[in-house]
Amino acid sequence: MKVVEIITDTNIGGAGRLLLTRLKKSNRERVQTTVILPRESKLKEEFSKIGVDVYTIDGCRDRSFDIGALGELVRALRVLSPDIVNCHGALTGRVAAAYLKIPVRIYTRHCAYPPSPLFKIFPIKQISGWLGHILSPHAIAVAHAAQKDMTAMGYPEEKIKVIINGVEGFRKYSPEERCAARRELLVEDKFVVGICARVERCKDHDCFLRAAKILSLESERYMFMVVGEGSLLEETKALAESLGIADRVIFTGFVSDVERYMNCFDLNVNCSVGTETSSLALSEGMSIGLPAVASSYGGNPYMVRHGENGFIYSMGDFVELADMIRRFVDDLSLYSRASRAAKERYLSELNAENMTAECEAFYSELYDMHIGSTARAEC
Repeated sequence: MKVVEIITDTNIGGAGRLLLTRLKKSNRERVQTTVILPRESKLKEEFSKIGVDVYTIDGCRDRSFDIGALGELVRALRVLSPDIVNCHGALTGRVAAAYLKIPVRIYTRHCAYPPSPLFKIFPIKQISGWLGHILSPHAIAVAHAAQKDMTAMGYPEEKIKVIINGVEGFRKYSPEERCAARRELLVEDKFVVGICARVERCKDHDCFLRAAKILSLESERYMFMVVGEGSLLEETKALAESLGIADRVIFTGFVSDVERYMNCFDLNVNCSVGTETSSLALSEGMSIGLPAVASSYGGNPYMVRHGENGFIYSMGDFVELADMIRRFVDDLSLYSRASRAAKERYLSELNAENMTAECEAFYSELYDMHIGSTARAEC
């Protein structure tokens, strides 16, 4: 199968990381892949490192639709002549692939957020669904929440394949390594509650810090860690200062070695109030047995099975979040059970091998349906 993956990110975000992970695990004897991406994209070097062919274009820099890049994408697809095109967002790519009548056209949705009410009413919903299906007759949703959003906008549910994000997982530190890392961070004797996410409004670090305030007033055993950078980093640091907990919160900023910091966590928190599908940070935490507390938004309730590998709290409710964190501190047997369940959850579904196998099986099914049948008819 000749496959083209189109992604418009210039930085390395969640969609790019997932594609890199999948292509590392890809069966290259069965699937020949080329990635189309903007010329300035930081992903170019990363794909080259793993031996994946890259075709760069000038347009579509961090934009799903760029009319000026349409001709460029049409020319690229003519040169590459793929059997399958998978557009990660990339509306311009979807239009180009439809124009050329590429046999298998797929749209992958990486985000989950409620569609505008406008897209839920007749006839806009029907027109939106029809156009979406014409451009990409098949779709992949990386979470059931993303599938729900697509069907709400009229896309046919039976044409959507849900393939949950998978990660390669982290190496779990030995007790000695973990103690050394925690000692360096001055959290050796603390219960470390961590959040690993871009510091943006949709990740709701405010909720995290307000829960931290409640718990900090109760006990000195807690320490909190914010791993990541973003446009609201300084504002979030200022909030910690105003809440009087600046000495209880470690802000790491950007780190390349997330594994090291996550091995210092005792509990993994996700406070998202927007865009969350199947969180990579939650899966990475589960790979080393970290229980989680996550908001009720998007795909989080699928990832964290309430009462098994963690707890779900009502989105934005920092009092409930604090209560869920406290329960793990107060009940060691609960913590141990959740830790085992988290590891099992990763091994059973949330790993890179599962994601890659499901995606390539879907590609093969569509290839056989649309191309294999044509080849047999010609014979």
